[in-house]
Amino acid sequence: MSENRRPKGTGSIRARGDNFEATYSFQGLDGRQKRRSATFPTKTEARKWLTARTAEVADGRATDAGGLTVGQYLTDWLASLPLQGLEANTLAWYRSAVDRHIIPSMGSVKLNKLSATRIEAFLAQKAESGRLDGTGGLGPTSIRRLVVTLTKSLSAAVRKGLLASNPMVLVERTRTPQVDVTEAVWSIDQMTVFLDAVREDRLYPLWQTAAMTGLRREELCGLQWGDIDLSAAALSVKRARVQVNGGAPITKGPKSPASRRVVDFDADTRDALKTWKVAQLEEKLRVGTAWTGGGWVFTNEIGEPYHPEYVGKRFRKLCAGLDLPRITMRQLRHSHATALLAAGTNPKVVQERLGHSSIKVTMDIYASVLPTMQREAVEKLAEMMRLSGK
Repeated sequence: MSENRRPKGTGSIRARGDNFEATYSFQGLDGRQKRRSATFPTKTEARKWLTARTAEVADGRATDAGGLTVGQYLTDWLASLPLQGLEANTLAWYRSAVDRHIIPSMGSVKLNKLSATRIEAFLAQKAESGRLDGTGGLGPTSIRRLVVTLTKSLSAAVRKGLLASNPMVLVERTRTPQVDVTEAVWSIDQMTVFLDAVREDRLYPLWQTAAMTGLRREELCGLQWGDIDLSAAALSVKRARVQVNGGAPITKGPKSPASRRVVDFDADTRDALKTWKVAQLEEKLRVGTAWTGGGWVFTNEIGEPYHPEYVGKRFRKLCAGLDLPRITMRQLRHSHATALLAAGTNPKVVQERLGHSSIKVTMDIYASVLPTMQREAVEKLAEMMRLSGK
């Protein structure tokens, strides 16, 4: 057998002037035979490349992206996502990253030419000037969305035989500083000022419940009276109402298994909910057949549950009229957790109330509060030991 001839199915190497051309074939996605070749300065390099490519063929990993662009591939990838049973807001999350950022910047790049260096340049540009309104760069959360979207979509391309490897594996990840969420929270006094000021607002029972339970905005909007045990002063988080791209809200299960939880509340919150329940029943009798039903806790005048976006906007509007730091509903949730931790509450209890997936999540988010807790704890221990020695 000639030195340049290899066994059938393992490709071939032939001299091309001073170089060596390695060639192999494989079955493409359309069922047709495809040929690929590359030229190298030495036969050793050609043999090494060819051995790797024929191993891919044997393992069913031969790539065939052809002239497919990143934009064409991602468009098809997005269309396939509903078959995976993803939630509507997750689909919208991926679509936003693809349509608003990735395709406009890299859509014309050939998929098999997309490199880690090209992706790094894209992410750097987005971090510097990626906001669509032209006011600066994207924040860490938005950059992470792009990274997750690219990683997931390109991993799918590898599985489908369009790429030999995922270039995201080689992308240098920019380290972003940990955001201290406790820098933008209300103190206990400030929460008290807010609740006193909005006592006459229609949504006062919701504001009271939010401040004293730490529920997410979507969880508050998803509460039904069957979830609330007024005698035990406890509520069960069983669902959430979410909005996708400003559309009509949809009802879904909690964010995670840990989000399905029971949360105790105080006597003031119980009184507010009792008063609200009576007022809601009076409204139901007043409007008669116009009442929509559904058993929702926080509703408008005809029984329709409030939209999460409306609740957020209403909260911001109320805050704007008060001499208090401007915060969001999410930061009100952080205020609840921070106040509990500052009061010496066991972080495990805070984790369970907030519905975090693990105690590590809670400890990472509220790390800045913990040193103070440690100081208070050691002082209490010293005091107990002094008393025991008397």
